[in-house]
Amino acid sequence: MTHSHLGALLTTSEQPLHASLDDVEQVKFQIIKKVAYFALATHVLLILFFAQIGALTLAIVNIFSVLAWGSGIFLISQRLHALALRIFCIEVVLHSILACATLGLELGFQFYLWTISSMLLVDYQLKLKQAVIYSMTLIITFAGLYFFFADVTYNYAYVSLLPYINIINIIIAGLPMIYAFSLIREISISQRIELTEMAAKDHLTKLYNRRFAKQLIIETRQKSIMVDNQICVVMADIDMFKQINDTYGHDKGDAILTIIASALTNQLNSTDIIVRWGGEEFLIVLANTNEADAFVRIEALRNHIQALSLLSIKPNLTITMSFGLIEWRPLASLEKTLQQADAALYKSKNDGRNMTTIATPEQDYMIGV
Repeated sequence: MTHSHLGALLTTSEQPLHASLDDVEQVKFQIIKKVAYFALATHVLLILFFAQIGALTLAIVNIFSVLAWGSGIFLISQRLHALALRIFCIEVVLHSILACATLGLELGFQFYLWTISSMLLVDYQLKLKQAVIYSMTLIITFAGLYFFFADVTYNYAYVSLLPYINIINIIIAGLPMIYAFSLIREISISQRIELTEMAAKDHLTKLYNRRFAKQLIIETRQKSIMVDNQICVVMADIDMFKQINDTYGHDKGDAILTIIASALTNQLNSTDIIVRWGGEEFLIVLANTNEADAFVRIEALRNHIQALSLLSIKPNLTITMSFGLIEWRPLASLEKTLQQADAALYKSKNDGRNMTTIATPEQDYMIGV
């Protein structure tokens, strides 16, 4: 069962989480690869378009454009991302200049420079300063086209269609940017969520770690006070864990910790907070639960853990846990409540282990075995 607390603090994304920068960059360039297929198809259509209007030179140029985009797609497949981007960039610059010099600015081929100038910024192999300089160069080239080719007159067929062709080129230039950057945005959000989870979770058990959990517990406590709900705090410890580690080795010990963490997650509610507090010790915060109900739930958890099958570790091996429980009093601090729960756990250990002890503020105890 997945806990909901981190999701409440972060905006979730349906995109998969990526474990490393290289993985993220690979996905980004797979997106750019799809954009490149779109550009290649566009240039195939432009060959027919230029031939139809009588601009045969541009039709021939677009054959080389198709080859350039095809080569770039191949280079992306070979993980030569930077080289592919350079080829795309050179092709767009040359194509835009030739198209504007031949047909003028009314058809809108200059707008493709905006698309490629944005794409350069996603290449992490370029230093930011270099990427900005290259992108600005393309924007200056865009402006230069208006300076050098403003007086070029369109002398080919279908003059009446020029406004529509201009609109189509603006849309074609804009769609790849919208598509690519919307997906890259989702990947960036997913990566940020993953980094936050890495900071919040214990790498072995995938439970919350001690540092992150303290703030989460305090926030949960504040919410419970606002709606007058009880919270119970439970300290738990795997019995004889050091002996198990010494007997079976640390790998088996880690496997047991993982099994216990999974059992805790599956047996408790999504509103509860489960923390690997340190070593073989766990902290459980039972939200919206009074002391009596918490005792019943922890006893059921303790019996479940005792009944776990550990055949992968050693046949007939039984793992037990001891628990110390206290209901968080209205004026008590987190530190004081943890001390009392820990004292109750200590009594469970001293009184024979595999039991649940309830601590009261006066340090009276109720024991379940």
